[in-house]
Amino acid sequence: MRTLQSIVDPFVKGVGGELVSDLIANNNPTSNADYLFRHHNVIAELKSLQAGGFVESFHRKVAQLMGKWDRQGRFRVYGTVRVESSKLPADCRDEMFAVMGESIQKHVVAAANKQIKSTKSLLNMPDAKGLLWVASDGNEDFQPDIVWYLLTKALQKKKESGDPAYSSVNGLAYFNPRMPAQVPQASEPAMFWFSGCRNPAQDERLQACLNILSNGWPHYVAWAQGVTVRNVAGKPEDARFLGVEPKLPKIAINYK
Repeated sequence: MRTLQSIVDPFVKGVGGELVSDLIANNNPTSNADYLFRHHNVIAELKSLQAGGFVESFHRKVAQLMGKWDRQGRFRVYGTVRVESSKLPADCRDEMFAVMGESIQKHVVAAANKQIKSTKSLLNMPDAKGLLWVASDGNEDFQPDIVWYLLTKALQKKKESGDPAYSSVNGLAYFNPRMPAQVPQASEPAMFWFSGCRNPAQDERLQACLNILSNGWPHYVAWAQGVTVRNVAGKPEDARFLGVEPKLPKIAINYK
């Protein structure tokens, strides 16, 4: 299967962006962001909610939580099962979302903030705005509404000084590059795109960049994949991945 980068890179170049890897000689690409939109003074880091360290960390922590709930008699699990998050007790569901939020904050938001900050320094662009670009790419454990909620919640965090905790991330875009979704406004499979700026009034160039990306992506997908894609209005809570229920991953509880 093609990598996410191999799909997104040509799109970025097609809308006037540049690959940071073409600009910076670095043997460790994970220390830098992925893209530069020079005309808009925007540096973007692409993150994927895909199997790997992020998802494995989340599964491990949820398993620990479910073991704790079982020992405390709050929620019983027998064998290896899938548990619907909607059927969890409210306090257990809150704990589960906190664990999910912790994983997204560490592996997605904090990592992107560090990479964008590093790239701003290496490119000598201290005033550049940072864009965190997140793809739900083949992962069924995280529905769009939950991901968008947790991402925006993480970006709202403040330091003791009152400054943003992740000050190098000024905007957020969240999309599904390959995994079809269903939205109420369309009967056919949909490709969603949700985005926004931390300070819209102050980040006009970043918003203009987001507009180009959001308008261009459906056309690119239609061309690259030979499918019909149309824009539909909607909110993250309206979107659901096709054929996927909002469930927790399968967890095997095995302890004495």
